[in-house]
Amino acid sequence: MTDEEFRTELLASSAARAEVHNTSLREGFVMEVLERLREAGEAPEAEICPEMLTGPQRRRLEIDANAFDEADGSVHLFIAIQAQQGSPITPITLAEAREQGFNRLTNVYEQARDGWLSASIEESRPLAGLANRIHSSGAFTALRLHVLTDRPTSERLKDIPPNRTKDDVPITFQIWDATRLRRIHDAVSVRDDLVIDLTSLPGGGLPVLPASLGENEYDAYLAVIPAETLSDIYIKHGSRLLEGNVRTFLGRRGNTNKGMLDTLGKEPERFFAYNNGIAATASEVEKTQGESGTCLLTAITDLQIVNGAQTTATLASFKRDKKLPAGKVFVPMKLSVVAPAIGEELIPRISKFANRQNSVRDSDFFANHPFHRRMETLSRRILAPALSGSLTQTHWYYERARGQYLNDQAGRTDAQRDVFVRQNPRQQVITKTDMAKVESCFDLLPDVACKGAEKAFTAFAERMTKEWLDESRRSTYGDDWFRAAVARNILFQAAEKLVSNAPWYGGGYRSQIVAYTLARLSKLASDESRGGILDFARVWSMQASGEALQQQLLAIAEVMAQVLRSPVVDGQNISEWAKQQACRTKALEAAVPVVDGLDGFLVSKADVTAAKRDERGGQRVADGLEAQKEVLEAGGAFWRTIREFATSRRVATQDDLTALAAACVIPRRIPTDWQSERLIALRKRCEEAGFGA
Repeated sequence: MTDEEFRTELLASSAARAEVHNTSLREGFVMEVLERLREAGEAPEAEICPEMLTGPQRRRLEIDANAFDEADGSVHLFIAIQAQQGSPITPITLAEAREQGFNRLTNVYEQARDGWLSASIEESRPLAGLANRIHSSGAFTALRLHVLTDRPTSERLKDIPPNRTKDDVPITFQIWDATRLRRIHDAVSVRDDLVIDLTSLPGGGLPVLPASLGENEYDAYLAVIPAETLSDIYIKHGSRLLEGNVRTFLGRRGNTNKGMLDTLGKEPERFFAYNNGIAATASEVEKTQGESGTCLLTAITDLQIVNGAQTTATLASFKRDKKLPAGKVFVPMKLSVVAPAIGEELIPRISKFANRQNSVRDSDFFANHPFHRRMETLSRRILAPALSGSLTQTHWYYERARGQYLNDQAGRTDAQRDVFVRQNPRQQVITKTDMAKVESCFDLLPDVACKGAEKAFTAFAERMTKEWLDESRRSTYGDDWFRAAVARNILFQAAEKLVSNAPWYGGGYRSQIVAYTLARLSKLASDESRGGILDFARVWSMQASGEALQQQLLAIAEVMAQVLRSPVVDGQNISEWAKQQACRTKALEAAVPVVDGLDGFLVSKADVTAAKRDERGGQRVADGLEAQKEVLEAGGAFWRTIREFATSRRVATQDDLTALAAACVIPRRIPTDWQSERLIALRKRCEEAGFGA
C-alpha cells in the first residue's frame, strides 16, 4: 500500500468506528489511532476526554485523550490535528504542531497541576478526573505529548528536542501521521522509529562480544552497559522499551525489589555481581570496530527489554532522583537481533523463556494461544444471516493478529478489495481485546472491563488458559459459542449507540456506563430465567438487538449512570470508582425495571446445559479431524524424528509410543483421531523440552 492508500484505509476505518460507537468523525479517528498505538506498544491504553476551553490569560486548552503509564510512571496527553474536509492535504509544520497541539496540551497539564482546571470544569466530565489526578499526584517521571494527524509530516519533525515543565518534569513530543502508522503496520511486531544512539559512550560505542556464528535466524551479543546509559534510554523512551508481556508484568507487580535498592544504596560497585542483568531484542544494530579490534555497537533499532524491566525501572528511578553513583554501576546485557520477518513469532518466545524465573503467568503470553486460531478459523467459515433487503451474507472477522484485516486486503485489485470489504465489513471486525472486554462485561466483571482492554484481556486469558486444559470445557468453544460471542458484541455496539442518544446522557463515561449496563443485563437475564441466559442465538439470527432488548438496555443504562455518578466517597473520580469491586457490587444489586418482551429473549438453564452438551460433542469431532489432518501433513519422517527425541528425553508415555508407531509409517497407516490429538500434545511437550530449538 502507498501512503495515500493507507491514509484512505485509516480514515475509512475511523469512520466505521465512529458509526459503530456513534461518535463524531474526529473521535472515531482518535479512537482508531489510539488503538493502533496501543496494539503496537507505542502508548498505553488511553481514555477519551475531548475538551476545548480558554484558560487564564486567554491560553488555549485542548485535548482529545489521556493515559497514565503504570509501567514507567509517565502521563500521556493526545490531541488530533486533521485536514479540513475538501481542502488540499498539506504537510503539517512544526509551528502548527506546536501552536495547535503541543502548546495546548502543555497548557492542560500546567493548569491541571496548578489546580485551576479542577476548579473550572464540571466534575462529571472525564477531563475532571485527569485534572484531579495530575493536581493530586506526586511528580510524574515524564509528560509525553502526542499529536495525531492524517496529514503528512516532514522528516525534520522526526525528532523534536525534549523540554521540561514548570515543575521540572521532562517533556517528550511525538507526531503520529499516516506514514508512521503505516510503518508500524508493516513492521507487525516492531516499534517505529525507536533508534538508540550509542556513539556518545566512551570509545564511540558499546563494546560487545558476538555470541552467534551468523548462521542462525538471529544474531546475539553479550555486553556490559553502564547504568547511567540504560537509565537515560529508559527515561527518554519509557515503557516503549518494554516488550508487551513484560510491560504487563511490571505494571501488575508495581513493587521494587528491596535487595536491589539495598545494593544500589550501600554497595553499588557490586551491582554487577548481584544482578542477573537484562535480556533484550532488536531488529537491527549498527556496529564498527574499536581501536583494539573490539566490536562496538553504535546504534540499536527497535530495542525491547524482554527480561529485566524491574532492574531498568529501578535504575532510572535512582537516576531521576540523582542517587545513582556515577561510573560505579554496570548491568549485564544479552541482546538478540531478530529480523522483523520472524520477530512476531520469535520475540514472544524469547520473552517467555527469559521470564521463566519470574512470576510471569502463562496467560501473559495468551496472544499466541490456540483459542485465537480457533476463533479465526470459525470467523472465516461462519456466515452471518443476511440482513433484510440484502442478498449478501457477511463474516464477523476475528482479527487474531494486529493488522490482519488490512493485510488480508494487500495484493488484491480494487475490485477484489471491494468484494472482501463487502463480505467482511469494517463494522464487523472483532479484535481479541474487543472480545475480551465484551466477555468481561457478560461475565459480570464490569470493573475489570473498565480497567481497559489490556487488563480485561489478561483476566480473560487467565480464564481461557485454565479452561483450555480441560477437554470438556475446551470443546464448548465451537460454532455456537462464536455466534453467541458475536451476539454479545452486537449488544455492546447497540448499548453504545443507545447511551449516546439517550436524553439523560450528558456526555462522558459512556464506556463505563455501557460496561455496567451489559453486566447488569446479564445478571437480570440469569435472575429472570432462574439460572439461564439471554437468547444469544436469537440476537445472532436477527443480527440486531431487537426492540425489547433496546428498551431493556436503556432502562438499565439510566440506573447504571446514577450508580457510577454516586461513588461511596464524595468527589471520587468516576473512572476510578468504576474500576472497584464495590462499584460492581452496588451496580449488580441495584434494582432495575424489567420491560415487556424480555422473557422472549431468555433461555432456561436446562436448555443451556443441553446446548453445551451438543456443542461439546460437535467440537470434539472437529478437533479430532483437525488434529488428524495436522498429523498427516507433518508426514512420517517428521514423526520419526519426534520419536527419537521423545525417547531420548523420556517425555513419551506408552500411549504416546503406540500413537507414534502409526504416525512413523504414514501413509501406510493412519493414526486415529484420539491418537492424533495425543501426537499434537506430545509435539508441544517436545518443543518445550528443546525440540527444534
